[in-house]
Amino acid sequence: MAYVRFPIPEFNHREFKDKAWSPPDFLAAPAIQRLIDGHKAGDAAVVGAYPIKPADAFFDALNVRGDQRHAVMCVLPKKPVTLLGRSHAWFIQRAVVVDSLDPAALKTVVDWTTPRPMNTRLGPDNGVTIEGGVVYAVCCRKYADYWLGNRTIADTAWKAGRGFRILSASVEDINDFHEIYLAFEWD
Repeated sequence: MAYVRFPIPEFNHREFKDKAWSPPDFLAAPAIQRLIDGHKAGDAAVVGAYPIKPADAFFDALNVRGDQRHAVMCVLPKKPVTLLGRSHAWFIQRAVVVDSLDPAALKTVVDWTTPRPMNTRLGPDNGVTIEGGVVYAVCCRKYADYWLGNRTIADTAWKAGRGFRILSASVEDINDFHEIYLAFEWD
């Protein structure tokens, strides 16, 4: 009997090893509102990725705990955006993108987990297309029956004006930011 292996997407994780990291400066509520208002007004300068610290109830709704739990506010242009996920991690990883910080009103845009440790698959092989707007990404790893928040780096210089990526690491003392890779790209 021949065994058929499903193809695993290519992911060159080596470029994300040993990245410099420092704790993020989380935006306060007035700055978050200015970005949302700027996006509504069509200000292209607000497009980007910003670390924020939502209320505990937001994380409770997603079953995320830990000292590193936070979200990345993704301000996307008002057009279709391709979202691609990859991972190279020992722990099972989860990337969840939602449309609101209000736990009673949030809708899940994507909720991807790696199928097993040490697998590069995180979401569909070619990603998905989402509508541009303001969304919130949370990166975390499996721990018992809940998730622990990961550290992140927002790489807004990757495709300045045409995309950015979020890099994530779940181990505190190792700066390998390839455990979750989320790329947001548009034309």
